[in-house]
Amino acid sequence: MADGALFPELDDERAQLTHARACRDDMIAMFERVDPRDSADEFTKEYIEITVAEALEDLRTPGAGDFFGRIDEAPSMPGATTSGANVPGDRWYIGRRHIEDSHHDPVVVDWRAPIAAPFYRATVHDPLGLRHRRRFMSQAGELTSYLDEQLDDPDSADAASGIPDPVLAEIGAARTGAMREIVATIQAEQDVVIRAHMAQALIVQGGPGTGKTAVGLHRAAYLLFEHRRRLVNEGVLVVGPNQVFLDYIANVLPSLGERSVQQRTVLDLCVPHVEVGATDDVASARLKGDPRMLEVLRRVVLAGIARPTEALRVPLGARTWVIDASEFGGWIDAALSGAAVGRPLNRRRDGLKTIAQQALRRWSESDEMWSRATTLRDAVATAWPIQKPKTVLQRILSDGAALAAGADGLLDADEQRLLLAGGAKPGSKRRPWTAADQLLLDEANSLLDGAPFVFGHVVVDEAQDHSAIALRVIGRRGPSGSFTILGDLAQSTTPAGQQEWPVVAQYLGASEYEVAHLTIGYRVPEPILSVANRLLPFTAVSTVASRSVRTEGDAPTMRFTETDTLADAVAEEVQVARHRHTLTGVVAPERLHASIAAALSASGLDAVTRVQDVGRTQIPVFSAEAVKGLEFDAVVVVNPAEVFDGTPRGARLLYVAMTRAVQVVRMVGDEAFDVESL
Repeated sequence: MADGALFPELDDERAQLTHARACRDDMIAMFERVDPRDSADEFTKEYIEITVAEALEDLRTPGAGDFFGRIDEAPSMPGATTSGANVPGDRWYIGRRHIEDSHHDPVVVDWRAPIAAPFYRATVHDPLGLRHRRRFMSQAGELTSYLDEQLDDPDSADAASGIPDPVLAEIGAARTGAMREIVATIQAEQDVVIRAHMAQALIVQGGPGTGKTAVGLHRAAYLLFEHRRRLVNEGVLVVGPNQVFLDYIANVLPSLGERSVQQRTVLDLCVPHVEVGATDDVASARLKGDPRMLEVLRRVVLAGIARPTEALRVPLGARTWVIDASEFGGWIDAALSGAAVGRPLNRRRDGLKTIAQQALRRWSESDEMWSRATTLRDAVATAWPIQKPKTVLQRILSDGAALAAGADGLLDADEQRLLLAGGAKPGSKRRPWTAADQLLLDEANSLLDGAPFVFGHVVVDEAQDHSAIALRVIGRRGPSGSFTILGDLAQSTTPAGQQEWPVVAQYLGASEYEVAHLTIGYRVPEPILSVANRLLPFTAVSTVASRSVRTEGDAPTMRFTETDTLADAVAEEVQVARHRHTLTGVVAPERLHASIAAALSASGLDAVTRVQDVGRTQIPVFSAEAVKGLEFDAVVVVNPAEVFDGTPRGARLLYVAMTRAVQVVRMVGDEAFDVESL
């Protein structure tokens, strides 16, 4: 049957698309004709150059000028005109960029504009002023079909049936190894989060496949649209759990026209930056991420200030000024308190110098004695030296006496011995820096010198996995309290991770926060998600189980094999999955990676540790700890009984591993594991 019979308005819509693209080309030509040299001054010239360059880059982005939706507003009530006839409602085409004609009338509306919100939120029960919604499908840049939803008809099956089939098809499409933007498929509960106001911390709790990451990135793009002038000046930061994850999401914001957003790991933010050359064991990582370490650091930093125990004699010509130890100590107390509270300690040191100068002026009745008071200047420098973050942390982790003084009443003897680890100095060949050390260094730097750079809005993904210390590192980069905090407490798997959102907000420094729940899963099919959800009671956290809109699919399978054939069995399961699913990944305990890689190699496949640009014969292999946030068409989970070791963390790790799949989960292990008994 011809397209015209199935979609009678398709030719008209194709003509509209041609018109939109022509208008885009006219806008490009208009901006190309702008000559900044005609500006009144250099400042205006530079502003025009930047504005024009950004507009041209935006309009030349693939997809600019196209649209993926159309909304028709309901007509006005009878009697709105002198003739008493209805006035037809406006029609808007929704796309990735704003396109206008030569009269500056909109031809395509940017998806972030307020007028576009009903496209995502309208239902037959609450049409939000719309009578009709149309979703377009395209291939190779050409419109191929559309789906109509009659929102003013309560009996309309299409409008009342939930998520349309074309949207489900897009959600379930084969993965490419890179996250895609979802502007055409944003759902109502996601849109509410994306458009929430900026002046608070918004915590987004959602199970696997609910679109948390995509929502967070689209929210960043939306806020830049709504608060362009402020956020271009102040900056937007996205914090991801690791570099593999950042590579995976790298193209989303540029595809939405936002290229200025900084995307970093929490370690990338730290100052001073050191080379991380070692890994803490679980107990050490948990202790170094414990909030008690904040007070230990503060105490040790303050202990670097040496109060005099004897009177100070300051010779000044024929006279000698005697300063009692208690008086000098009072100067230190004054510099530490009052208006100076909250300022970094190395900057508060200037307060002691000022107090000493004022006291000298009163004693000598002269403004010129400071240059001659060498003894006093030396005493100030000795009592309050400028401290370095590395020196402070090295003192804590290698000097038993210094640690004991700072940890008194906070850490017991066993915990102190764990931190000292033989007394070797951190940063040395015997004891390289660890990731947890790097975070503590940033805390020490904050106490001494303050946060070096800040942002107007910060997006934190996988926030539940950050320690209290890491959250402090991130929180210092967003002093305004404007955050988008994304995560799932049931996926908290790091040694010092979080189990309550109020605690996360506390350490970020977010005094005002709101929790939004994403409960509808789009990535993971229901037969897989329903099994994975059986792990939730074992995770020791309270979360709302998500449900999937994708009811079709197969439940996870389990294959038992002997230990000496485990790696070969994994390779066989990968080959079976690859026959139907392009991007197949393996999630296995790290100790098995080498043998699995060898078995894959024997099968003509190569194990890799990335998901971007994966070749036809390459198979990503990750541990459950490292796979979070990623997604594959098919996942082979190795030794699920070993991953689910009876601890809440083990339950969370298996929950993560099982929910990376868009289509299929195949499990294989050398220990029996009955998925149906969960």
